[in-house]
Formats: sequence, C-alpha cells, structure tokens
Amino acid sequence: MAKGKYKEYLKNVIPAIIYSVVCGILTGGVIFSFKFIASKIEGWSRSVYQTAQAKPWLIAIIFVVLILFAVLMAFIHKLAPETKGGGIPRSEGVLRGVLSFRPLRTFLGTFFGSLISFVAGVPVGTEGPSVLLGTSIGGFTGMIDKRQLAWRRYVMTGGAGAGFAVATGAYVSGILFALEEIHKRFTPMLVLTVAISVISAGCVNELLCQLTGVNPSLFSNLIIAKFKLSHVGYLILLGLIVGGTVALFDFLVKLYSINKVKTKSKYGAFIKLVIIFIATGVLALTLPDAVYSGHHLIEELLFGNKTALLLALILLVRFILMLTVTDCNVTGGIFIPMLAIGALTGALVSKLLVILGLPQEYTQAVILLSTCAFIGGILRAPLTATVLFIEITGQFNNLIFVAIVIFIVTLITEVLNQKALYDRKLESMQEEQVAGKSPTISHFKMTVCAGAFVVGKSVRDIMWPTSSVVVSVKHLNGNAQDSANDGEKVLFAGDTIIIRAKYYDKVELTTMLKNLVGKDSIIEEYFPEKY
Repeated sequence: MAKGKYKEYLKNVIPAIIYSVVCGILTGGVIFSFKFIASKIEGWSRSVYQTAQAKPWLIAIIFVVLILFAVLMAFIHKLAPETKGGGIPRSEGVLRGVLSFRPLRTFLGTFFGSLISFVAGVPVGTEGPSVLLGTSIGGFTGMIDKRQLAWRRYVMTGGAGAGFAVATGAYVSGILFALEEIHKRFTPMLVLTVAISVISAGCVNELLCQLTGVNPSLFSNLIIAKFKLSHVGYLILLGLIVGGTVALFDFLVKLYSINKVKTKSKYGAFIKLVIIFIATGVLALTLPDAVYSGHHLIEELLFGNKTALLLALILLVRFILMLTVTDCNVTGGIFIPMLAIGALTGALVSKLLVILGLPQEYTQAVILLSTCAFIGGILRAPLTATVLFIEITGQFNNLIFVAIVIFIVTLITEVLNQKALYDRKLESMQEEQVAGKSPTISHFKMTVCAGAFVVGKSVRDIMWPTSSVVVSVKHLNGNAQDSANDGEKVLFAGDTIIIRAKYYDKVELTTMLKNLVGKDSIIEEYFPEKY
C-alpha cells in the first residue's frame, strides 16, 4: 500500500517539476529580453520627444507616426483580440477558465503590441504583458504531452507567476500574486508548480542580469529609515488617505464604466486608440511625467523633490489617463502605472506628514509604503503587497508598520465593498466573449478512469472547469453521502463523481472533464430528482 502511495506521489510530483522547470526557464529568458528591449525603446522614445521640442517639423512627423501606431494596434487587436486591455485580467480569466485564448497569437500580439505602446509613450508597463507572455509560454509548455492536457492550467499559472516575478524583480511576490490574486486560493499542487516556475525563471533572470549588467531589482539604492512606535499616528493617517484614494479610484472606474459613451460606429474602438495615442504625444511634449509606465517617475519621487502643485497635477492627469487607457484596451500593463499613482499619493502625503512633525528622513519609506499599500488595495491582495514592500526594500524591520497601513487600506476597501479594478475588467472581457450566448446549468456524472489526472489528488487541489462544483464523490463500494462537498477527499480510479456546472459550450465542458477523469470516461447528464 505504501509502495502504491509512493508511486501516486511520484506520478503527481515529477510532471509538475518537469513542466514547471521548462516553463520557468523559457519565461525567464523571454521576459528578460522583453524588459531589456522595452527599456531601450523607452529611452529612445524619450530622446525623440525631447529633440522634437526644439524642432516643430519633427512634431508633425511624430503625430503622423502616432496615428499610424494606432492603426497598427487596431490591426493587431483584430488579428488577436486576446491582446486587448491589461495582461493581468486577461491572464486571470484564462487561468480561471472563463476566457479562451490562442497562445501563439496572444504571445506575438502581446509582445509587439506592447512595444508599440512603449515607443509611443502610452502610460502602460511591462508587468501585465509579462504575465500574459508567461501564461502563453505555459500554454505551449503544457501541450508537450497532449495526453496530459489537464496540467496545462497549472503550468500556465506558473508561467504567469514567473512573468510577474521577473518583470518586478520580486520573486516571492510573484508566487503570492499567482495564488492570492489570480486564483485566490492556495493548494499544494498550485504552490508546487508556481514556486518551481518562479524559482527557475528567477535563476535565469539573475544569470542574464549578471551577464548584461542589468539591475534585477525594481528600484535600487534605497535607504529606508525604520519607523518607531511614536510614528503610528502618522502611519494611520497615511493608511486612511491611501485607502480613500483606492476607494476614489474604484468609484471613478465604476462611474466611468457606467457613463462612458459607446460609439455605435464600427470605427469606435479605432477612434479611441487614435485619441489616446495623440493625447500621449501631447503630454510627452508638455508633461512627460504623466506618460510612460511610471517607473522612471517613481524613482524621481524617491530621490527627488517635486512641488506639491506639480505632484497634484501629475496625479490628476495619470488618474484620467488610467481610466482612458483601460477603456481603450491599449495593449500593455497597468500594474506599474498603478504603482506610480500610489507613489504620487505617498509623495503628497509625505509633505503633509513632514508639516505635522514626521522627520524628513522618512519620506522615502512613506512613498514606498504608499506605493505598495495602494496596489494592495487595488488588487485586494494585502499579503502580496506586504511581501512586495519587503522585497523592494530588502528589510524586515518595518514589517509591523507596513502591516498597519495595509490593514487600514484593506479594511476601507472591505467596508466599502466596491468591485476591484481587475475584476471589473475581467467581467467586461467575459461579457464580450459570451455576448449573445445563454448559459446552461446542469449536473454531470462520470467515473474516474485508471491513470487519470485526478487519481491521487484531493478534490480541492484540482482545477475543475469554471463555475463548476463537485457535489459528491462515491468511492468504488463506498458511500456518496459520506464524501459530499469534501474538498480533502482524495480521488481514486473507479470513483463516481457528480458535479454541477454552468457552461456555454457542452462539448468544451466535457472535453475539459475528460482531460481530468480520463479520455475513456463516459460523462452523462445527471438529474438528481431521478435518483
């Protein structure tokens, strides 16, 4: 018996290790290259805009090129609709099983579409595309053995976490991001797959950074002062203001989505792209801190000193741009731009706190704390935000004070109970995909085949089709009632499983179930009232 259990253990663990290592290595190399190219493109773009300020003829050329960029992006969106909008909500939808995607088109469209955004200066970052690129790489890796396609969503999750980790230089945060934000759950198989993928990607990234002299960290040369208990009052005020800013942003997103004008013309999406590209060009020439990803801006805030009026202006413009970019579905990420909004909020609050008596030496710590707390509130991922602060600063001595601020922000978001930005975006993507279709809810009965993916795994550790619930598990010669709704129940060959599922495509649903319980399993519709 012990020998059989050991074989089942190896059957589950060895594929996870192999898939994850391959996915991690590929993701680490690709995302490093993507970031490296993006940084060079942004530097070149900035120099072109700076040169154009003294050459009016170049300005005219720039705006013609920006319109052409909008045309090109619209063409990419037509060929690969999966590349529209933020990469993180798209990846979340794919990994939760609510959005379909084609890995190759998604990969190519995301890679080149994002570079178009970067060279134009659109306020999007590399982290969202990196997550989607990692998801695509996981999709390729998960198809190595077409007999075991059930591994695919696990490996894709590992790729997404690895993409986030390399993009931010925060590896533990990458693991937590994949679990806390994408799936909102922790299971042994997910933790194993994501952790190995992130570690593999991290090793590749660190090696390539050493070879090229690139700094793998999100920010460098940070000197963070340690807070004291006497500063708790200042931190409570910081938490309240950041929490209020998160709530305001959520409210504006909701208000914008309700009242936005939907152009009936078939060219409406293209017109929006033209508007955002032209607006980006205007701001790049007049207020450059309001465009690009915001990474450069955060470093300026950490090591510079801008006036409160200028900070408020940049914050207001970035707020408006973020709403517009999200609506236009520009290819690119909004994670780092959101960090920039958090940093701007922190820079303004730090000026207030200094007036109230907080020593100037804590300004950098306040800005970083506000940055992480803001993104934690936007994502509703306080654990990821806490670990992100630790990884960015490399210090644990402010942990209790970080927890205080993030707890206050989380409490405010929970009390107000507003929908998170990514959840709202994911809902919009899902509505677009199922437009005109009506869902069906039904029960299905199936038997686990010998050697199936689910054998030896617990119910809760399996990625069942989206919107499906395991109603009962009946062991061979067992009792179904004893195991109903038992997430810890381990499945074996011969078990009879009953699930309740909401679906749009029955063939797609049964295919996913067969990948889990075995190709030879007979899946039949089940009517509880007849049993």
